Amino acid sequence: MNTIKTIVWLFPVIFMLHDFEEVIFVEAWKKKYKRQMQTTKIKKVPFADLGSTASFSIGIAIEFLIISALSLFACIFDWYFLWFGLFFGFTLHFVVHCVMALQFKHYVPGVVTSILFLPICIYVLWFSSEIVSFTATQLFLSCVIGSLLMLLMVSILHRCMKSFKSFIEKLEG
Repeated sequence: MNTIKTIVWLFPVIFMLHDFEEVIFVEAWKKKYKRQMQTTKIKKVPFADLGSTASFSIGIAIEFLIISALSLFACIFDWYFLWFGLFFGFTLHFVVHCVMALQFKHYVPGVVTSILFLPICIYVLWFSSEIVSFTATQLFLSCVIGSLLMLLMVSILHRCMKSFKSFIEKLEG
């Protein structure tokens, strides 16, 4: 199998491993740190707007489907511009987890896998950029566009959490 095609499939795998940490620990974490979340002086309290674990999982599932479809598209058409950019944005997301944990001064769900996967993702970005041989301009545009798309996708999914929660509540009857 082509090396870049193998690398491309690391994105959905790393994404899910990271998000498993978030899904598994976020509810217990919110209960444990409820008081600290209410009294913290940081602007964006981690995981404050997620609703339930089930509604959070719907957002993760949608994100996983998008990332998997993009990875498949990249492999089929040998077009890695968006894949590389979104992977870059996802890698920045790991840095955000680390910063949130430092600001919050406690464990934040996702920080362990962020610390573990950040060096791997940086290596994947470097190695894949060598394989696809983007120009400096293409590399820059891919990273900017991909980061903006990742931010937009996450932002939209976070805004949908209440709708996801309502959907689940209707299913419960």
